[in-house]
Amino acid sequence: MMSLKFPTLMVEVSGISRSGIAKQSKNPYTMYQAFVHLPGIPYPQKVEFYAQQQSEVPQPGTYECDVVCDVRDGRLQFDVDPRQGRRKNIPPLSDAMNPQKAG
Repeated sequence: MMSLKFPTLMVEVSGISRSGIAKQSKNPYTMYQAFVHLPGIPYPQKVEFYAQQQSEVPQPGTYECDVVCDVRDGRLQFDVDPRQGRRKNIPPLSDAMNPQKAG
């Protein structure tokens, strides 16, 4: 099996999240907000990630994340999970992470 190397993505976790109980399964969930920096796109893109519990949400900050490729139902799928990312000790990459500028 051949292993392909995909570029990493920088993801800024904002610290904003919301939790609830799924209507059908009755399982708890948490959705947390982040901004992903995509190659060739000048502005970070707002995204949401899923976590089963609030304790699984990464601390606010910038994470270098691997891109995982999979084939599901005959379709290519690319996933990024900040919970598996490497925390970077760098200043915010976007104004979205700076409350004084985002205002």
